[in-house]
Amino acid sequence: MKLWQKTALLCAAALLCVAAACSALLLAYTRSALLDAARDGAAGRQQALAASFCELAGRYLRADDSEAVQAAVAGYCFSRFAGDSGVLLRGGRTLYSAVSADPLALLPLPEDALRPRLAEGTAGGRRVLTAGSAVTLHGTAYAVYVVEDVTGVYEDVARMAAAFLLLSAACALPGAGLVALLLRRGARPLTELAGAARRIADGEYGVRTRDEVGVLAGDFNAMAAALEARIAELAETAERQRLFIGGVTHEFRTPLTALLLHARLLRRANMTDAERDASLKHIEQQCQWLERLVQALLGIVALGREAGRAPCETAALFARVRQSAEQALAARGVALETRADGGTLLIDADLMRSLLVNLVDNAAKAYDPGAPGARVLLAADGGALTVEDHGRGIPPEAVGRIFEPFYTVDRSRSKRCGGSGLGLALVKAVADAHGAALTVDSAPGRGTAVRLTLPPERVLPAGAGPDGANRPGGE
Repeated sequence: MKLWQKTALLCAAALLCVAAACSALLLAYTRSALLDAARDGAAGRQQALAASFCELAGRYLRADDSEAVQAAVAGYCFSRFAGDSGVLLRGGRTLYSAVSADPLALLPLPEDALRPRLAEGTAGGRRVLTAGSAVTLHGTAYAVYVVEDVTGVYEDVARMAAAFLLLSAACALPGAGLVALLLRRGARPLTELAGAARRIADGEYGVRTRDEVGVLAGDFNAMAAALEARIAELAETAERQRLFIGGVTHEFRTPLTALLLHARLLRRANMTDAERDASLKHIEQQCQWLERLVQALLGIVALGREAGRAPCETAALFARVRQSAEQALAARGVALETRADGGTLLIDADLMRSLLVNLVDNAAKAYDPGAPGARVLLAADGGALTVEDHGRGIPPEAVGRIFEPFYTVDRSRSKRCGGSGLGLALVKAVADAHGAALTVDSAPGRGTAVRLTLPPERVLPAGAGPDGANRPGGE
């Protein structure tokens, strides 16, 4: 058997193994992804159902009602949101059920199970996913369940397994034939080289041959280098676009909260004209900020431009940051202390406002809810802006990664606080667009100080006014 034939057989066997392994890995990943999506969906729907039930039942249930009345009212309130998968139990007794399965047999719940729990099982020959948690109303414990049929997920996985098996065979067999053909043709230069060697050994010293293998290797390396450069360019573009889209979504939260608040205020019939004008003015300002912020983020994140240069006094900048962050700080019970030095910076005020709001918001999240004396310091010292807290701090191994997109130090806490891991990535992008340096000084239990140092050309000299001209008495 010739060398190319042996190599072809080995390649065919390897190709079959690789195809089978890839199919198995892809199938396992798909199965895991489908089941995880089903679990997350069931848990989310269970939480929404429990919250809606508690809100409605809390309005109608009375502690002095009889047990029968409470059961009837609770069942009615639950039926408003239960859909075709909800079950409500009290003391092991079913008050409402839209399914035939017994959730207690699938997922027994203690009365202190306030967070949703999940279990998979079989009921009536079907695979079901059960999510449940306990709620308490007027001293009475209820169990809220969502029972969903996930048999279709397992059937889909089985169908995909059969399809992957057929696809692997359909691809591997022609692939093996193609490999054999390519190896036979690829071995021709080696055959010619062997013939040339024999002829030289016989005394024909003028024989020469072209090294096609070496030429091919050189061409391949050039193609690989070009492809690698193009892929890196596309990856960078995709990352910028993803960061821009996520950044716009992230930055919409603060102004949209203010817009919703003032929109609700405008619906009040007893507002004075002055109050109505003030709310409309605030809505207009927030909309203008949103428009400018989107354009600025598009420039620096998606297109990689440098931030604008417009004079902005630190006192005015800090006042806008306080206005944007006051609602979130008040909700967490955190005070904001500002120390403006009266200086003037050449910056994009909207982007810098967004940067500082993100840093202040992260500093406020560093405190535990209800922590006494919780405060955040926002200070300016020449071309340096500092945001400091005395919260829980950041572990040393995480300090170097906090500005990476989608990285969070504590994923569970970030999820509870509504974090996405994009805020500090945008801070880094805005700082880079200003040519500024970011430094972080943090230790667990001591707090964190983030310092933004602008380059000298973005700091107006002492005595210069907002227009860049020297004030009277200035140099």
